[in-house]
Amino acid sequence: MLQFPRPPREGLFACLLILVGNICVSSLIPLMSYYIVDHLEKPAWMVSVYVGLVAVLSMMLNRAFGEKLDRSAPVRTFLTASILAFIVYSGLLAVNGSYWLLLVAGVPLMSIANTANGVAFTFGRLLATERGYDVARMNSWLRMSVSLAWMIGPAAAFSLVALSGFPATFTVSAGIGIFWFLLMIITVPKQFRAPAKNPGADESGKDTPQIWIAAATVTLFVITNVLYLSAMPLYFIKEVGLAEFAPGLSVSVKCFVEIFAIFGSVWLARRIQAPTVLMISAALSVLTMMLFAQVETLSGVLFIAVLDGLYYGIVAGIALTFIQSFAPDRPGRATAVYMNSLFLGSMIGQVSMGFIADAFDFRTVVYCAAAAGFAALLMLLATRAVTARTSARVPSI
Repeated sequence: MLQFPRPPREGLFACLLILVGNICVSSLIPLMSYYIVDHLEKPAWMVSVYVGLVAVLSMMLNRAFGEKLDRSAPVRTFLTASILAFIVYSGLLAVNGSYWLLLVAGVPLMSIANTANGVAFTFGRLLATERGYDVARMNSWLRMSVSLAWMIGPAAAFSLVALSGFPATFTVSAGIGIFWFLLMIITVPKQFRAPAKNPGADESGKDTPQIWIAAATVTLFVITNVLYLSAMPLYFIKEVGLAEFAPGLSVSVKCFVEIFAIFGSVWLARRIQAPTVLMISAALSVLTMMLFAQVETLSGVLFIAVLDGLYYGIVAGIALTFIQSFAPDRPGRATAVYMNSLFLGSMIGQVSMGFIADAFDFRTVVYCAAAAGFAALLMLLATRAVTARTSARVPSI
């Protein structure tokens, strides 16, 4: 029977840490393009420069931090660095708005802040292992906290900008960041770290082919999702002619369904294996995008939103555990690979959407999203083939 048990007390604090942290980060990330174009009055290509630099540096730092965590560096050290970077960056934005400040100070500070999720997910995995918690269930709770935060952060930030302007919004973000820092001190023990490896353990740190194929699969799922979310508002309003509230309503329904799908995915994966569940999700993503390209009514929009929340909730619920299963002794490295898959997929989706829409139309963007979903299905088949050829264990969560 599908159940939604409450996590243990320490796990609950870990979820709260990720919830508050993602409210902070999500109050800045979606706002920056609007801030650069509207407030700083810069051309749109300058947004791409900023986003691209942040994404690349974030991926480099995620990898470096993950490897250090696997070598038993204290978790709190890296969370402290990321949270303080966020507070300083928000404070700078509140008092001095300049595009060159974004490039010189904002890119490194925001990139450091972006590592918080990977470190916090690694903390959750290590905590679950050390305390004997259900790792897959713990990961699903942590991922659900991210979804809840992204339902709150962007909406609150844009509303506050409309009421009080950018400086006040950035000041509030910095204030919440201070609360995030205090919560981290309460939640993460000072010397909490990964257990030291045995002297004779393999320190080569080589990744298996499966983990890279799994990472590519997650990247393709993210590309599908980002292409859809990027094209959806303009497609619904400009090309289909629906009311302006339709995109917002669609995202709300998607996020609501996604939360339940996250929990259900773990239950389902334990019965038919994670790769099979992800294959179902990939097939569902292709169906969702093809139906999305044909939608003409508000009821159709809501139906598509349910399907979208269902397929992406399944991915969100088990993707982290799926990747970690290929590097069980290196949770920091595996989590970094997972986070970098999210960053890379998001960057590719955001950049390519504009080019595809300019060259063709927004419906073509949706068809490209369907193609990415189909490619994810092929990657999952490749994962199964490589696993069978190397006689490796099929991932179980």
